[in-house]
Amino acid sequence: MPETDTAELVDFERRWYRLGGGPADDIETEFGLPPATFFRRLEDLLETDPPETLTPSEASAMLRVCRRRLWLDE
Repeated sequence: MPETDTAELVDFERRWYRLGGGPADDIETEFGLPPATFFRRLEDLLETDPPETLTPSEASAMLRVCRRRLWLDE
């Protein structure tokens, strides 16, 4: 995934993770992705190469949101 794409995913979710993640409609509008795809990509990024701009606690909280949203989407 290009760096700008990962930065955009992280920046978007940084605004929303405290509220349980970004709204599905906003994710689809801003990224052209179904929410499950968005959260899978973000989860993969956070597990393998979390951005240095995130604190460990932010990364952990965002990862929990990703997993919860993916679980709810099943």
